[in-house]
Amino acid sequence: MIRRTLVRSLALTSCLIGLAVPAMAQTLTPVKVLLDWAWLPYHTTFLVAQEKGYYKEAGLDVQLEQGRGSATTALMLSQGGFDIAHLNVTNAAQMISKGGALKVVGIYQHKTGAAFIGIKGKVKLDGPQSLKGIKIGSTPGGSDGLSLKVFTAANKMKLTDLNVVALDANAKTAALFGGTIDAVSGDSPAFNAYVRATNQQPETMQLSDFGVPLIGFGFAANNAYLAKNPEVVRKFLAATRKGFVEAARDYKAACELMQAKVHLAGTIERCVDYNQGILALSTPPTDGSWGQQSSEEWTKLLATLKDAGELFGDKPLTTYYTNDFVPK
Repeated sequence: MIRRTLVRSLALTSCLIGLAVPAMAQTLTPVKVLLDWAWLPYHTTFLVAQEKGYYKEAGLDVQLEQGRGSATTALMLSQGGFDIAHLNVTNAAQMISKGGALKVVGIYQHKTGAAFIGIKGKVKLDGPQSLKGIKIGSTPGGSDGLSLKVFTAANKMKLTDLNVVALDANAKTAALFGGTIDAVSGDSPAFNAYVRATNQQPETMQLSDFGVPLIGFGFAANNAYLAKNPEVVRKFLAATRKGFVEAARDYKAACELMQAKVHLAGTIERCVDYNQGILALSTPPTDGSWGQQSSEEWTKLLATLKDAGELFGDKPLTTYYTNDFVPK
């Protein structure tokens, strides 16, 4: 009797274990995500989302790949090499206008960070005319080059009116501090933080204050992937938003995580400064409208690109963006 009961007990236990194994060994859906650039402080949000398990909780195995500029990221996403991308939305818009197979699924930085940045006391930047005669370091091929074209067109100038020195992104800061250029064309949160890290003050001229309604960072998805995996995109954005919330709660901890996990150029303090600058231009991740896009901002963006000769074709707004996947 005891032997029979023991056998039944072992059989039941074995059955329960067999039922539990599939539940424990949850299959995660792989998602290939391409960033706009190599590791930068604002990418801490993705690392936080991974570290805290937000992606896994959503059933996702998110594979992050460093980028080489938003223009290149938009192209690679369109070609289907990646599923989702974090990139400058203005570059995404330009690629879509060329027939690129991608769509913007969320924007959190509605105001571009594009600016001219110098060092206070060494240069004065107070309008388009103040740019003439100074050396401006710029990186062609990414959002920087496009911003310059739009800025000059919006202010009735020619690109040749400016003394633009083509520099690799990693060389601009050294050139500015070394005095071989007077200002850089680039992302103000980044370069403002770089300048302050040297105990100097930045002299900043935001392009958005001079007729340039470009949009900053957001997310896009490959069209074919979006059609086949709508729920994956929705889950990715929701989990990523959690990463944004957690990172903003403690940028110091987020920057320390980046330093430990991948690569952090510069100090923790500069990383925190950089992230705070991005947040100042963005919708707070705790805001209910985070990620939402409007027809008004898209209409202005496309009109500006068209006036600058940087929009190709005439496509309806629905070709460019959707709010269907933004976390509610």
